[in-house]
Amino acid sequence: MVELKGVIPPITTPFTKEQALDLNSFRHLIDAVIQDGVHGILVNGCTGESWAIDDHERAAIFETAVSQTAGRVPVVAGCGAISAKKVIANVRMAEKAGCDAVMIQAPWYVLITIEEVFQFYQEILQAIDLPVMIYNIPRRTGITFTIDLVDRLADEPKVSALKESSKDWLLLSAMIRKVKDRINVFAGFANELGLAALTEGAVGYVDSSSPVFGKRSLDFYNAATSGNLGEARRLQGEWSKLASLRVGTFPAGIKVALDMIGRPGGWPRDPIKPLNDEQRGKIRQVLMSAGLLPAESL
Repeated sequence: MVELKGVIPPITTPFTKEQALDLNSFRHLIDAVIQDGVHGILVNGCTGESWAIDDHERAAIFETAVSQTAGRVPVVAGCGAISAKKVIANVRMAEKAGCDAVMIQAPWYVLITIEEVFQFYQEILQAIDLPVMIYNIPRRTGITFTIDLVDRLADEPKVSALKESSKDWLLLSAMIRKVKDRINVFAGFANELGLAALTEGAVGYVDSSSPVFGKRSLDFYNAATSGNLGEARRLQGEWSKLASLRVGTFPAGIKVALDMIGRPGGWPRDPIKPLNDEQRGKIRQVLMSAGLLPAESL
């Protein structure tokens, strides 16, 4: 079983202006983040607009990610769905493509109980072989993992990691302390919580802005994990400016930011609309404030 740790950026899924899947740009983006020094990549997650992708495209995304990484880093495949049956089908695609692990969140919209969430994962775990990163993302699912749920799931042999994206520091901190000796905990919103999470015992982070921050995200991780806290604090301060990339409907702002710095983020897909000129100007200002674009780019 592959061990997931370090910086695992979630990759956008580039689309053309006509909303077709742009696998060539996807390959270039994968190469760019691997050259940064990342420890893995995550595809077909929230950042990858997984809700807008059909099964044929999902299979192509998984296959392209595996072929393009060529064993350089592990590939984590987002396989979430409302039903366990559909999750299992998505995992089968990831297995066939050669992905190294899968990420699965709770079902969204139906608002099941925490016990039903546990049973949902149990059904999936009994049917698959790949290691699982469980994913707490309450603002998208309507369900907040409890510490007890994570504690129970951490005892499952196929559960290898947790991505905690509630943005609740007290919950993240408590979960790290509770399960870090059994599974690897990754922080979401690392541009704001990364240093605190790594200091508490998280093994890394999965943050949509890390491909924008680029090599400096790796510099931050290395400083934080080597005890160079002064440098880590400085870089955390710079990276925190990218929290303001939340312009328009996610991940449209991330995609524009990537395009502006010369990395192919691509167009968003319906129902998400491209940013207008005013919104693009805000993104440009954020990138300039973080030193990712020169001032004269205005």
